[in-house]
Amino acid sequence: MNVHEIVLDDGGMNLLSSSMLRSIRARLPEEATMLVLRSGRPHIFAAGADMAEMRRFGARDAEEFARLGQELFDAIERLPMLTVAIVDGDCFGGALDLVLAFDLRFATPRSRFAHPGARLGIVTGFGGTSRWRKAIDRAAARHLFLGNEVLTADEAAAIGLVDHVAESFDDELSRLAEIDGAIVRYIKELSRHADALSQSQLMLLAERLGALRIPKERQ
Repeated sequence: MNVHEIVLDDGGMNLLSSSMLRSIRARLPEEATMLVLRSGRPHIFAAGADMAEMRRFGARDAEEFARLGQELFDAIERLPMLTVAIVDGDCFGGALDLVLAFDLRFATPRSRFAHPGARLGIVTGFGGTSRWRKAIDRAAARHLFLGNEVLTADEAAAIGLVDHVAESFDDELSRLAEIDGAIVRYIKELSRHADALSQSQLMLLAERLGALRIPKERQ
């Protein structure tokens, strides 16, 4: 069992600055049973993009910053292992975009979720306005992205944004870490390609990933 953990801790609000995004990207594992992202700050997950840094951006800087976040979150989605984001405290703006790139999202009861971009007069460049489709429905997304609602952990769980609410996740993480990595890899690849591949292509994909062994008479 090889669980790789990334802990966010900038000594403050865990702002998603350019340096923070690069640091997370550099710490993504090449091989692991599971990736866990959590905060090292008490009751703060992350406060979103670093607005002070963004105010200094020119057009090219803004484009590079958006691309940096998009490439990081895409890389997280493409990881072959199970990925889990553990939120304890506020998860706002770009931080919400970040956790939407993870397979599972766990939250403590004191956690809160919001995407205040509309109120601030900005649109996220990190892909949150498209990635939400994998987690919540359109009505919930309108309240979150356009209505600027702040959701409690239970409210986030009720709309599918959060998978599990608890004070501790040690037992759940131990259970998840025991899942066969080949099966996880297959399921993740299948979810990416299920709409585009034929049944025979999906079976071939499964065999190549090593998750299924297809008898000769069925081929």
